[in-house]
Amino acid sequence: MSLLLYPPPVFTNLNDWPGLALYAATIFLEAEGETDEGKIAVAWVIRNRMDEYKKDIHGIILMPKQFSCWNEDYEGLRKARLTSPQVSLWERCWRAACSAYWRLLQDPTDGSCHYLNIELTKKTRKDGTLPSWAAKALLLDPGIKIGRHTFLNNVL
Repeated sequence: MSLLLYPPPVFTNLNDWPGLALYAATIFLEAEGETDEGKIAVAWVIRNRMDEYKKDIHGIILMPKQFSCWNEDYEGLRKARLTSPQVSLWERCWRAACSAYWRLLQDPTDGSCHYLNIELTKKTRKDGTLPSWAAKALLLDPGIKIGRHTFLNNVL
């Protein structure tokens, strides 16, 4: 069995993780319950941001407050989830990461650089609203819904 089928050690510095392992872990944490298309869509958001902002994997994924799974308040849950993922699920996340990184599959998000789970976001916010960036984007375009995520292009 390949070592790529196992997540990186969760107690090491994230900057020390290999880039594609960080990529796959982000997909795992952000889209674990999504279909393969949903995982690939999240992977493409990362790829699209890399292209738009001219940053590498670490620069995009570890940018503060961009992917909730890497926020400080998620650390305990993140460690728990990454210490025992199912091998087949982890492999599918690797496949999604590699597919977007090397552009092996078409982007189902039409170039989106942002996404969110609208229902979950409203439930977890004290006032039950969407963040202003998402509300503004949704006024311009309903986005592309893939699984529970809505992918947005018009974020200002």
